[in-house]
Amino acid sequence: MLFLQYLTAGVVTGCFLILATIGFSLTRQVEGFLNIAHAELLGIGAFATWWLNASQGWHILIAGPAAVVFTALIGLGIARTIYDPIRSRGPAVLLITSTGVAFVIGGVIDALVGTGIRTLDIGLATSYKPFGIRITDYQILVVALAAAVSVSLALFLNRTRIGLAIRARAVNPELAASRGVDVATTSRVTWLLSSGLAGLAGVMLAVIATLTTDLPFAQILQILAVAILAGLGSLYTVIASGLIIGIAMDVSVYWIPAGYRPLVAFSIVIIVLLFRSEGLAGRRAA
Repeated sequence: MLFLQYLTAGVVTGCFLILATIGFSLTRQVEGFLNIAHAELLGIGAFATWWLNASQGWHILIAGPAAVVFTALIGLGIARTIYDPIRSRGPAVLLITSTGVAFVIGGVIDALVGTGIRTLDIGLATSYKPFGIRITDYQILVVALAAAVSVSLALFLNRTRIGLAIRARAVNPELAASRGVDVATTSRVTWLLSSGLAGLAGVMLAVIATLTTDLPFAQILQILAVAILAGLGSLYTVIASGLIIGIAMDVSVYWIPAGYRPLVAFSIVIIVLLFRSEGLAGRRAA
């Protein structure tokens, strides 16, 4: 029974990692670089939710969506003012710059929020015990949101004109532009989507965890593990990778101390890459 409890916790962790990584992977494929600052966008979403809810008295159902929109706009603003002017210098420069952006955002959050722990004004989670396995309503919400976001994003990318344009640009930007794809518009929509998804993951981080200012940046290692394991593949490989990493980390606690969870995550990544260098996607980066 204890093993099943850890397995259930792993599914919840995996679903959170899906929410946290989908936007990161979308930026990686369309914009062509690893945006390390994505983790701090989770922090913006989390602490914006906390400020609106706990400080200003907004209901979580209003504070959460407002924080998501705010985070999406901040992400777009950072892309337009910082990343776009140096795009021609290549992905390595963008990667290093994004690391600097992450520290700047983290410093601003530290200055505005201060030290200590923060919690939302939403009451304690309600626990359920189906078949003797404990799960809370907030954990169920994480799973439901991960499923809803995955399905919605898949439909958007496969059924809408702008979604198809984003996919075309991700595969071959030059060819997409020559076929009439508005590169600037697809870039803006990508940043809004990826940053909004980071904001949503931040909202859920605030709901299920006790917030500290260093918590958002701590998520980047797990996000990188999921993204690297997925490779440059479809949305479905990100979903599979998130579940694999989440379940492996939490189930491992059945045998080893919880402090080794990050080690488990990257051990899986290393083992998979030894036999499949392209990750689960099965295709190499260009």
